[in-house]
Amino acid sequence: MDSLYNIDQIAFRLSFEPFVEFLNDQRNKASSPALGALYNYLIDQFTPDTPADLLPADRLRDLFDLATLATLLLSGSSQRIPFAFGLPEPLTIYYQSTAFSQLIQQFPNLLTELPAQARALNKHRFVYQLILEKIYGVQITNPAFPVFRFQLDVNGLTRYYQIDVNVSFMDVKASKEIPPLKHTWIDFANGISKTLMPTDSLALNGFVFEGFSFFKVEDITEAETIQQLQAVFAHLQSDTEAAIYQRFEKALRNLCGQPDLQISIVPLPQVNGSFVDHPDLRRRSVFLRHSSVNFQGHIGDTTTQQRLRSFAQRSIPYLFPDLDDLPESERQLFNQKGTRSFLMYPITTASEVLGILEMGSKHPNALNEDILTKIERIMPLIQELLRYQLRQFQDTLEGLIKKQFTSLQPSVEWKFYEVAWESLRLGQTQSINSSGMRVEFPQVYPYYGAIDIRDSSIERNKAVRQDLLDQLTTSSELLGHIPLPQDSNDLKRIMLQCKHWQTKLSVGLRFDDEQSITHFLEQELHPFLRQLLPYQEEWGISVQHYFNRTDPQTGQFCAALRIYERSMNWINATVNDYINQEEKKSKTIYPYYFERYRTDGMEYTIYAGQSIAPDQPFDRDYRRQLSEWQLISMVEMAQLTHRLLPVLPLSLKTTQLILVHTHPVDIAFRQDERRFDVEGSYSIRYEVLKKRIDKAYVQGTRERLTQPDTIAVVYSHSRELTDYLPFIAQLQERGLLQPDMEYLNVDPLQGIADLKAIRLHIKYADAP
Repeated sequence: MDSLYNIDQIAFRLSFEPFVEFLNDQRNKASSPALGALYNYLIDQFTPDTPADLLPADRLRDLFDLATLATLLLSGSSQRIPFAFGLPEPLTIYYQSTAFSQLIQQFPNLLTELPAQARALNKHRFVYQLILEKIYGVQITNPAFPVFRFQLDVNGLTRYYQIDVNVSFMDVKASKEIPPLKHTWIDFANGISKTLMPTDSLALNGFVFEGFSFFKVEDITEAETIQQLQAVFAHLQSDTEAAIYQRFEKALRNLCGQPDLQISIVPLPQVNGSFVDHPDLRRRSVFLRHSSVNFQGHIGDTTTQQRLRSFAQRSIPYLFPDLDDLPESERQLFNQKGTRSFLMYPITTASEVLGILEMGSKHPNALNEDILTKIERIMPLIQELLRYQLRQFQDTLEGLIKKQFTSLQPSVEWKFYEVAWESLRLGQTQSINSSGMRVEFPQVYPYYGAIDIRDSSIERNKAVRQDLLDQLTTSSELLGHIPLPQDSNDLKRIMLQCKHWQTKLSVGLRFDDEQSITHFLEQELHPFLRQLLPYQEEWGISVQHYFNRTDPQTGQFCAALRIYERSMNWINATVNDYINQEEKKSKTIYPYYFERYRTDGMEYTIYAGQSIAPDQPFDRDYRRQLSEWQLISMVEMAQLTHRLLPVLPLSLKTTQLILVHTHPVDIAFRQDERRFDVEGSYSIRYEVLKKRIDKAYVQGTRERLTQPDTIAVVYSHSRELTDYLPFIAQLQERGLLQPDMEYLNVDPLQGIADLKAIRLHIKYADAP
């Protein structure tokens, strides 16, 4: 591998010929004689009798001064841009701007450390691309120019930079006979193939690279910081709450460019519609730490609740650059604590109050409109963090309730009181689990729906395979550079194992392969690498970098898997948030019992009938309204998940399914599972049908019934569609469904036959 990716055999030579060709082209396009004369002067200067690589340093400096004028704006601002001219390999600088020199002074080892960042494979691919473009005229679709990144820690802030390498003024000349073009070179240059066999490689010593490169430094702090903010969500399940906020707030300080900025992101949880005093609220809040406001349990009385709700729902930032507009008592408290500038920003959406973002600075006017602009760019991330915190609060609350009490929905709670009273009336001679004391609801109508993430298992398998392949490839490269004898038995055996599993993964990933690779990593590779850490510093750093990329729990690379999981969790959170809101609305139609199941997506069943609400007859009109709600909610959930596609790290689509069942079923509460279950042979048949229908196929084909961008409505008899067809027509007229729909027969399922379905096609708001 070392010889295959040895860049030392490539000859880079300083030359001005490609630049002169550029100047000639610009002269031919000149819009005025004066501009043409300028280019003539430049061409004369860059065509000296002496070869460029033999010119003295002062003459080179003068020429690159002129190159600066030709490539950058003709103004003094060019020296404020960090740039340089030189050769990319080995990294050689002939001329640098004042701003570039200042960076070197801040980071003296910059020019020696940066080349080590570009992997040999990337350098090799970069050289192939130049040769293919300049010699063979092959256009490359995936450029791989070496990218150098570095960071500077100054006064508690971290600035991130990237050096872009422009090779427009670089040409390639063949010093030997040009060999015939091979497609393997093109695949390698485009990144389709990861390696080249020695017999297929191009003899690089037959080419000379002449010209110079233009290096321009770009401040990527904002983009890098936003990536760090996004990365916080990959650690939500593993990090503590304090670590999550510390990571998020540190990145936010970098984004704002103020190291001593006080930041708090405070969720506003509610219980029964009232804001409550979260235990950590005062400790975390910038305002409450300095305020005399005292909360007890709930946040104040009704008036305080109304004021807080009015404040939060306005969703506009309250900016106090110099505290002048604050009430006198609060201003004095802030001044005593050394705070001279303050920002409070309620974070809300159209449907919910999430929390408050607060910032405080010891410098007057430190918080201004520029800070607000930066906050707006990351507002979706702040909202997501607050949603996570509110879900955590809600889950904790529900967990406590489920631990201490039976989780009851208001629609069925009355029945448990009734049965308990009956048990007391009879002197507790009967158990609440006896036949006479059972909690049951006969003859209720089920409404079943499912939102499923299409091919979730396949996408997870692809992510795991990608991570394992990346880990094995990185391991092979690392092992190839370890300064041990190549005939070391352990090293040779482990390298062969890496190659073996790379080959297998290139074909696919089986379940037993994943287990075997994991065992190899844990039991062989990692113990071998850990032995190297204490001995040689330069290799120890490389090994440590490898371990930094592994998950502490699994010991595996997990970048692709985290992208998959975050995308899936994002979809599920969106769907569940919607259902949480819609469940409250739909229960205003008629009291019902609601069950939700979390799988790779979300399933729900509604049970509605007069036995659940004895005082409210469950007539045909209520059934129609629930059918309408079910259809509309399916369309809206599909619209929500579709709108997520552009922002999801991994593009995952959902399928939608409704099972129509117009015959009532019986349900009873099971104490052992603390939930309701169906009873009777006919009711159990319905339960079996629910569990199997999502895997159904269209009759006579291998096409899954459920498809992205559609709603599959499954039924047994055409009369069961009576309550649905009018609403389907209305949704088509409103432009939410396409006018066409498919009538299909469903392949027989185990023990169930003669099912039918209609497939409705969703019309998205962004569709033409």
